[in-house]
Amino acid sequence: MVSPNLSYPFNKPFLYQFPTGVKLMSKVQFSVIIPLYNKSDCIERALQSVAAQKFQAAEIIVVDDGSTDDSVDKVKALNLENLRVIQQANQGVSSARNNGVKHATSDYVAFLDADDEWSPFFLAKVSKLIRRFPEGGLYATRYQKVLDKQKYIDAKIALTSWDPDGYIMNNYFEIAANGDLPFTASSIVLDKCTFTSLGGFPEGEWMGEDQSLYVQIALNSTIVYTPAIESFYYIGITDSACDKAPPSTICPFAERLFTDIHIGKVADCSAKMAEKYIGAHLCDLAKRNIKHRSYRHALRLLAHPAARAKLLHWGIYSLIAGPMSLISR
Repeated sequence: MVSPNLSYPFNKPFLYQFPTGVKLMSKVQFSVIIPLYNKSDCIERALQSVAAQKFQAAEIIVVDDGSTDDSVDKVKALNLENLRVIQQANQGVSSARNNGVKHATSDYVAFLDADDEWSPFFLAKVSKLIRRFPEGGLYATRYQKVLDKQKYIDAKIALTSWDPDGYIMNNYFEIAANGDLPFTASSIVLDKCTFTSLGGFPEGEWMGEDQSLYVQIALNSTIVYTPAIESFYYIGITDSACDKAPPSTICPFAERLFTDIHIGKVADCSAKMAEKYIGAHLCDLAKRNIKHRSYRHALRLLAHPAARAKLLHWGIYSLIAGPMSLISR
């Protein structure tokens, strides 16, 4: 009887080769990017929500975009150990976010606007998503809208999955076309390499910079999502620029997407819903212009060929804007 050779394979190192494209997960670390411009009344609340995280951020980067109030003084007075302040001349929120990412040292960058806040479990929830779906490019949680610091309103998100442990969202355009966006800039974390490869947030555009990046992620990367509410989007502090002066033309991100659809850059399985998403954007702008009695602007928006993709809304707003345009003349 031959005795077994117990020296093999125990006397040789075991080498395992990971499949190509699989991320080796060491400790997940986050750099938190907060763009700041004259937010003296709320920046402390935002930073305190970051400091209260059960899963602590590796660093907090506040990018002061040329504030003229005492916002920066309030940031420094908090004396948070892992916080840095970067100052730049006023160039807009996209520039501030992009600049923050350039200075970030972590593999994952989390964005928080100065007038929003997180639950204490936001980063912990996202870290679990990353470990479960390491292939993701963007990780996001559901959010609530906050009106006048007191009233919490559920966003009307047309989700098709409610798995609390998270899932890969492969129908972003369908969801965004039929309700509120599934996430905001304050409820997302991005893989830094993915963010950089897509060029970050577009700078110098007057509206829709956030949606521009979301569209690029949906077309070129992977969105991982949880319906757990871990972010709070304040809408009652100041009126949005869009409400004050609604755009009279389609936003650049939507025009780019429309062009990509019609030159074949968007997969056939997504093209129809992507056009409906553009239609929802156009009808929303038309509604805002009707609210401000800019009926001819509303009609111009509704004349865009993608607007009819939201046929019911297109019909209602056309019936309102058409006669009112004639009367106003």
